[in-house]
Amino acid sequence: MSDNAPGWLNVMRSLNGTKEVPGPEANPVIVGMTDEIARRYPDMKWYCDLPSWDSDETAWCGVAAAYCCAMSGIRPPFKQKPAPDTDRFGWALAWADDDDFVPITQPQLGCIVVLERSGGGHVTMYESTSGSNYMCRGGNQSNSVNLSAYPKSSVVALVWPKAAGPLPPAPRGTVQRGSTGADVREVQRILGIPVDGDFGPVTESAVKSFQRATGLSADGVVGPDTWAQLDKLDAAVKAGGDGLSEEQIEEITAIAKNSAIARYSWKNRGTPPPGYIPGMALAFGLAATMLKRAEEGADANPADGAAIIMAQANRGDPNTDALTWYAAEFAKQEMDISTDGIETLRALFALAIGLGMRESSGNCWEGRDMSASNVTADTCEASLHQTSWNIKTCAPSTMGALLASYWGDPNGFNETFRQNLSPTASMLDVYGSGEGARYQWLARYAPAFHVFVTGVGMRLRRQHWGPINRREAELRPEADDMLIEVQRVIEATPEPEPEPPEPVPPEAPTVEITTSGPVRIIVNGNPVQGGR
Repeated sequence: MSDNAPGWLNVMRSLNGTKEVPGPEANPVIVGMTDEIARRYPDMKWYCDLPSWDSDETAWCGVAAAYCCAMSGIRPPFKQKPAPDTDRFGWALAWADDDDFVPITQPQLGCIVVLERSGGGHVTMYESTSGSNYMCRGGNQSNSVNLSAYPKSSVVALVWPKAAGPLPPAPRGTVQRGSTGADVREVQRILGIPVDGDFGPVTESAVKSFQRATGLSADGVVGPDTWAQLDKLDAAVKAGGDGLSEEQIEEITAIAKNSAIARYSWKNRGTPPPGYIPGMALAFGLAATMLKRAEEGADANPADGAAIIMAQANRGDPNTDALTWYAAEFAKQEMDISTDGIETLRALFALAIGLGMRESSGNCWEGRDMSASNVTADTCEASLHQTSWNIKTCAPSTMGALLASYWGDPNGFNETFRQNLSPTASMLDVYGSGEGARYQWLARYAPAFHVFVTGVGMRLRRQHWGPINRREAELRPEADDMLIEVQRVIEATPEPEPEPPEPVPPEAPTVEITTSGPVRIIVNGNPVQGGR
């Protein structure tokens, strides 16, 4: 079989159909199992030579399991004298608490299953689950080796041999609306939604949205294809990173949490969620890092071009540039937007903080405005700033680079922005397909990506947002004060020390030889005394 079963189960499968011989005779295969166990483990010989094992009428489920394990290099349960027989492989319940076997909570292909049944215990090997039963293959099951059903309620223990190495990943089943358990929790963990093990409407909506983003059929059922995409997402997150060091993240988060803007009550919106101001502070810190990298041309990521656009000086076009549109307010707050660089980038983020509070109250899970009819893939709004993917046309290459970069590494200060927030099912809806659907999903999953898309759009297409057009997005000096502190953290990051120069080898000596007359030796231009 090609299901990657462990060796001991494959040995048991090879014995399938082995039966007891009626009458006084015995099946030589069954009674010969103890001979092979003794050959492989000589310290067990005295036990394997007991007369009781010469008959296939003796309960032999433990012997069959021990033989299969021994043939695979796994030592079966066996306590030396004076331990009782109940501590050795012939006694089924001995398999439940032997030191060489590890208890597990979920059945795995080939795991040892210890049961209680009428007349005593039984030991067998797990193959699959069927309703309320485990389908197990083992010896002495109706006097033969076969596959039989046993109620889960009769299971004493599921164990895995230590000598086999780490337990293989548990097989995942198909889960959908109404499912519960570990597989559901894994889906929820990977998708970043609250983990409760209950596949309800929020989980179903999250799955459907992810399926649309990845080009799968959005049926809300997590089967092999969706598991494969979830595993790919999980691997990408673990292999990537947010773009700042742990020390920077810790320091910036502390600055943001203790700032006045974190406690400010925004007009008609109240105070922000606990992760919003720290998340925006971290996004600014990353944007500042991207800007520095792009300006220096040092290993620049294609997405770093977004920082260059965001940090451009006031472009002087109120129809397209939100900074120009808000120029009087920036002057009032003494925020300089007159030159390219970090000062203008900081001013943009101060305004973006106010826009996010106005559009979504700082909730990164926010979906489209349900009173609007813009439900195509490119016009559907999403996340903090309610930006839709048709914004991409203002800078196609930069927006495409951002999408590609964050799709490959979907870390975007996710946990920070989501702190104490729980989405509703309707918030998570993704509309349409293709890039627009991918954008809608990623805008919620990796909020920093959405912030950068919005930042570029604010500089090139300011009429995209009603609150900007109506100047309802508040520009607060407290936001700039906080961002100044973040800027200092980024600028204080020490440059890596240059590598010491390669040591210069000593100059090799030169030797001149005069061939006519007496021979003179001259080393590095100096005659060697006595060198004739």
